[in-house]
Amino acid sequence: MSAPARCLTLAIAGLAMGVTLGAVGCGGGGTSSSGAGGPALIEVQISQIYLTVANKSGRALNDVRVVIVPVGGATLFSARVGRMEQGEQRDLSLGQFQGRDGTPFDRRTVRAKAVRVSGTDLDAKTVEVEVPWR
Repeated sequence: MSAPARCLTLAIAGLAMGVTLGAVGCGGGGTSSSGAGGPALIEVQISQIYLTVANKSGRALNDVRVVIVPVGGATLFSARVGRMEQGEQRDLSLGQFQGRDGTPFDRRTVRAKAVRVSGTDLDAKTVEVEVPWR
């Protein structure tokens, strides 16, 4: 193969790798993974009236807590899920989320920034995922 053909082949391979990495980095659509390019451990989907949380970690999770983080972070709105079995999916109404003082989450008055889900697996390892609000 001639030098120009080799350069063209390397350029195309580099472009393909860049497009692939860009697609992986920009993916999401309201779903999150474990970060660091690993498999999805917890998936979060946000709709108009529900948050759907799915345990994809392959193990049961204990003490699962879902938190809506508002812009500015003054008051976190949380809901406890408890235990989630492997592959289990839960729909949480936005009305279930409350601040520390009992203030209910209201989408009309609170501008949300992110959703954070955390829990511990059977080996006491913490699994935490944060998804931007869309």
